[in-house]
Amino acid sequence: MQMEARISQIMDEQVISDRFRKREFVVQTKEQYPQTLCFEFTQDKTGVLDSYTGGQEVVIEFNVRGREWTPPQGGATRYYTTLQAWKMSPLAQSASSAPPTDLPPAGQPFAPSGADNSVLDDDLPF
Repeated sequence: MQMEARISQIMDEQVISDRFRKREFVVQTKEQYPQTLCFEFTQDKTGVLDSYTGGQEVVIEFNVRGREWTPPQGGATRYYTTLQAWKMSPLAQSASSAPPTDLPPAGQPFAPSGADNSVLDDDLPF
């Protein structure tokens, strides 16, 4: 999956065990109703966040991971969801800020296609 968002906070790396480490970061989505989401990079990807700062707009590529857990003493099963990022890049400038390249320069008339549109050779009734 892919998402555009603005980084709100980057946390320090957490070493969970000698075989697992993660680094979380919080983003604000760019939607009509913005959402605050927590993503994580794991293992050798935790360093990806070193080149980013809060307030920066990024494109995040991620997987949604889910798991269930039942307490050993019994009780209700709980379900957990993790947004595990695997790639992140700075958001490029929007296309609306760049001038269009396929239009004729301003002030010049549009060149006709060479066909006379006043005579239609088809047999459509409309």
